[in-house]
Amino acid sequence: MSDVGWRVDHNRRRYSDGVRVRLFFTIVVVALGFVLADQVAAHSEVFERAPASGQVVGGAVDHIDISFWVPVASGEITLTDSSGEPVEVGATELSANGRVLSVGFSALTEQGGYVVTHTELSEDGDSQTAQFAFVYDPSSDARVVPLLERDTGPNWVLLGGLAGVILILAGLFWPGRSSKKN
Repeated sequence: MSDVGWRVDHNRRRYSDGVRVRLFFTIVVVALGFVLADQVAAHSEVFERAPASGQVVGGAVDHIDISFWVPVASGEITLTDSSGEPVEVGATELSANGRVLSVGFSALTEQGGYVVTHTELSEDGDSQTAQFAFVYDPSSDARVVPLLERDTGPNWVLLGGLAGVILILAGLFWPGRSSKKN
């Protein structure tokens, strides 16, 4: 085979300023799309429940908390026991900047399954109703911790996405090595 003078340059590919600007704005738009997707599509999707769906809890169970990914305008929580009879609950309260619905009631005393029904009106005007169940067993060591008292720490999904965008931008704008060899 003859050498035709082709040389493969293994150095880092360099982008022109125009390409870098377009890549930067594309990344920003995609990142904003991920961040805003919940607000556009999720309406009032549940983030967390206390007690959790299917959880067996004991101790003093006297409240239900439901948190949402995005704020809701209003809502109502009802509770029924294992025989389908309604449990008397107080007024549903909205807190944490519209992200948590809570209701209090006299502490449960009857062992068995309970069904929570919640209806919420999202800020975009859509109303949604959903149900979940939990089991009350006075001998269980699991306790219901109010969502407003939990230390959930930072939003790791948001921080991870931000770190990814920073790494991509650093890769695009990091000063490249010269492709000319002496």
